Amino acid sequence: MPRRRITQTDVAAMAGVSQATVSFVLNGSTPAGVRISEETRQRVLDAIRITGYTANPAAQRLAGGGLAQILGVFTYEATFPRASRDFYGPFLVGIEHAAERLGVDLLLFTSAPVQDGRRRLTREGWQRLGVADGCLLLGQHEHRGELQHLLDTNYPFVFIGKRGSDGGRLPYVGADYVGGTVRQIDRLVQLGHRRIGYVGMRGTDQPTLDRVDGYRRAMKAQGLTTRFVELDDVAATAAEIVDQRFTAVVVAPENHPEELADELERRGKQVPDDVSVLLLGQPHHPRRGGRPWSGFSVPREEMGARALYLLSRLVSDDGPKRDREPGRTTTAADAELHQILVCPDVEGGTAAPARDPRPETDNRTDLA
Repeated sequence: MPRRRITQTDVAAMAGVSQATVSFVLNGSTPAGVRISEETRQRVLDAIRITGYTANPAAQRLAGGGLAQILGVFTYEATFPRASRDFYGPFLVGIEHAAERLGVDLLLFTSAPVQDGRRRLTREGWQRLGVADGCLLLGQHEHRGELQHLLDTNYPFVFIGKRGSDGGRLPYVGADYVGGTVRQIDRLVQLGHRRIGYVGMRGTDQPTLDRVDGYRRAMKAQGLTTRFVELDDVAATAAEIVDQRFTAVVVAPENHPEELADELERRGKQVPDDVSVLLLGQPHHPRRGGRPWSGFSVPREEMGARALYLLSRLVSDDGPKRDREPGRTTTAADAELHQILVCPDVEGGTAAPARDPRPETDNRTDLA
């Protein structure tokens, strides 16, 4: 399948009509003396539906149909909510800096309808994306069917965050949560910890899947038992950590680590003297003057910049192809389409040697 966007010429070829006829049907009017039968009109509409063609308003305004030098940004959640402004901000900073260096303009898409707290791309939303030459997609709650539609219609886009797709055609720039999590477990083991818990809900979003995978891998490699604390309530989570006699925990960053540490201290457990707490990414709700967390950070600014550079190449003639033939081995182009960036370790101040580094007595390898 070609990487380029579906054009009116493609629609015309499928319908067996001229490009002018396609244009007349799309505009809903014909010049004097020109008549389009209902049968011909329906063939054009069927071809539009099958190919997924959407009109590009920007291209229509440009003589010769050249690129508009506009790249879009679409987020599945609100881009600037108070609770997560510190999380999304660095992505946007990286995107903006890359746009300046590339000499392109950015367009933030905000008019897509919100369903159950999430933005969705309806047919009107897909048509609006056509204003831009290509688009970055960002968010934790994407709709897989919409991503597949964009792939099928060959619209150039890049997802910020690792995402899977049929045939591996979906371009993304993601973070190495697996490797980052493995390193944190190894770090804790070197400090003498053996009872190491994972705090966070095991959802289906890709970052969570990768963190859990990294935790399982590292604990298995060390011959240690995996133990999960999946409670919505911070106080109950702290109580479970104490009851389980954990000397260390790794925490998904959306789980209010500051409040968790406060609750542990209310129960007589000091961080990090009694319980080491390592974050698997920057906290989503940072507290002013809060603790200097140990763990790893997600290179959000670099991810944003790298994603825009990749998108720029996809919309140009020298971009990597998204096609993958069945059975074909991975190539350098595949590596460019699927970029995973290292999550740098953060020394911080919430990791300390275990006070009681006794070996585990529980022979089970997974307490899920």
